[in-house]
Amino acid sequence: MAKSGGRTMKEDNVREIWIGENRFYLGEDNILYVFNVGNVDDKCIIEIRKAMHKLISLSVGKVNVLIDINKAEKPSTKARRGFVEILENEKVGNVAIFGAHPVARVMASFVMGITRKKNLCFFKSKEEALTWLK
Repeated sequence: MAKSGGRTMKEDNVREIWIGENRFYLGEDNILYVFNVGNVDDKCIIEIRKAMHKLISLSVGKVNVLIDINKAEKPSTKARRGFVEILENEKVGNVAIFGAHPVARVMASFVMGITRKKNLCFFKSKEEALTWLK
């Protein structure tokens, strides 16, 4: 475990990384599962970017991304730009963002509005998002 910017970074195995309460997992199905919890600030996005790039680089070919923002809070401006940069990585395929609460929809629409990525969709449930990704 390493301390980074006041947050603990933990790698449980090669395919799973925790940054604070945020979990990043590259599944055998070649989907990068992202579980955002709480506030993502300017320091946290740097570690998240490293973690996601590390996991994306483990895959041969494109990686689809599933992002759960049900427990996320409003990220900083720098963090929103950081997420967009990650999602525009050439190895990232389809991106499905899901969340049931209204704040989640606002956050997702902001990211969707500033990215050039066209294969990005928002869903209310994980099941809908996974069906679209697969």
